[in-house]
Amino acid sequence: YEPRIFDEVMDWLVANGSWIDIQRLRGILRDKDKTTMNLTGAVAAFLMREADERKWKNLSRSCRSQEFDGSGGGQPLFCEKGGNAHPISNKPDPDFLSYGLNRPQMRPRRMTRQVPITSHNTLRFLLKAIFGLGSRAECLVYLLTHDGGHPSEVAKAIGISVRATQDALIELSRSGLVLTRVLGKRKIEYWISHERWWEFLSKASITETEKPIWIDWVALYSALSKVWVALNEIEKEGITDYMRSSKLRDSLDLVGSGFTRSGLDIPPLPGREVRPEAYEKAFEAFIIKIFGAR
Repeated sequence: YEPRIFDEVMDWLVANGSWIDIQRLRGILRDKDKTTMNLTGAVAAFLMREADERKWKNLSRSCRSQEFDGSGGGQPLFCEKGGNAHPISNKPDPDFLSYGLNRPQMRPRRMTRQVPITSHNTLRFLLKAIFGLGSRAECLVYLLTHDGGHPSEVAKAIGISVRATQDALIELSRSGLVLTRVLGKRKIEYWISHERWWEFLSKASITETEKPIWIDWVALYSALSKVWVALNEIEKEGITDYMRSSKLRDSLDLVGSGFTRSGLDIPPLPGREVRPEAYEKAFEAFIIKIFGAR
């Protein structure tokens, strides 16, 4: 983690954490590793003190099974550009240290502004302001950026259980503004009139509205985190060039579906035709294209 970017994210959470759906977040965390759980618990503990104790307390508790036992100085949270860990802080932040992570005392700058609620760049926040936090707003974000969806398809995309998603879609359909149609063998799909909804949300005709595209951030960042693990592995001493390319190839094969589901215009994955000695450069070119810059 890069300290300045991480601290800016934390500052954003202090100002805008009220928009975070804790129930959805806990569902997303269900299959995450120990490191992710530790970091989430530390962030929640910090926000209990700096923002809203009641909101973040339960999330902090749910990460307690991964809590640090207090021995040693903890694991450095930040890494340098070359991959080396930052030096251990002699005055670590107590919230992060309680989850085994060592970083200097965190003091939010409180420079971040509240999210401006518009219908384009912050559609999810707009719908949360109207429908509240929870599955209804998430379902509508999906339907506004797709032609329609089956409950299981929508649930997978928004990171909420199929049962909760289906209940939300059924409740929304009772309004008459979320519609159903039968596809295939009695498979019910939910859809909405984009024209009616966008005219309501943006106070403009659909032809005048630049609609946002769906980005599956959960799939994208999960894929990138697995690539990050692979990059850390190949930095170990004694690993051959062949093993380096093999580990990189295996990591992209593993996370390829995640990149594809993200909704971004992803370039083709380096294929089997790329020779081992050339794969590292092909891997680097692929990652650069995803980020759009070095």
